[in-house]
Amino acid sequence: MKYTFESRIRFSEVDDKGYLALPSLINYLMDCATFHGEEVGVGLDWIAEHKMTWVLASFRMKILRYPKFNTKIRVSTWATAFRGFLGYRDFLVETEKGELLASGKSDWVYMDMEANKPLNVKEQAEAYGIEADLALPEEFGKRKIRLRDQGEQMEPFIVHESNLDTNGHVNSGQYILLAKNYLPRSFMPGAVRAEYRKQAYLGETITPVVHTMENGCAVELRNSKGEPYFIGEFTV
Repeated sequence: MKYTFESRIRFSEVDDKGYLALPSLINYLMDCATFHGEEVGVGLDWIAEHKMTWVLASFRMKILRYPKFNTKIRVSTWATAFRGFLGYRDFLVETEKGELLASGKSDWVYMDMEANKPLNVKEQAEAYGIEADLALPEEFGKRKIRLRDQGEQMEPFIVHESNLDTNGHVNSGQYILLAKNYLPRSFMPGAVRAEYRKQAYLGETITPVVHTMENGCAVELRNSKGEPYFIGEFTV
């Protein structure tokens, strides 16, 4: 089934120019996916009871326009396929009049939280249903992000409680918020690719590495071993 919820851009969600901030936009997508789970009976209470959850592996999106404060929007999501332990989900963000603001594709891994291993998605496919005919065109770029230089290492920082979600690790949208701190202040990306490699937990040290590109930049958030938790590519 396709799931849609309506909202209004809040003052707490905008940047210093009054436009929806990129991390807030990503949060809308993640919230929509979470609401979808609640709607079909596999929401947060179900996750807590069964110790099974979805972990975001990657997403790719295009942003046509950032809405301003007080704009009424609707956010939609649906599952396009399930294979093995993977689920594939698309998103749309529109104005109340149907103007397309942003769209994207995402890949998720279904996990046993206690054993920390992937699970077969059959029961989840039955819950969510599959809307393969609604799948967006594959025009968002590749899932894997290839970096072309060593990048510039920035000052490390520590993971705080405010960065965590109900699964006990850094929230997907928080990685975007943390990475955005290293983008040019006035830069509003028109395309974003994000790859989630490892889960970061409370008290761990994250080292940002910034890679400058002709049409934007990429930001790695690495662990103490130099392995990326997250790679985000932000382009015009």
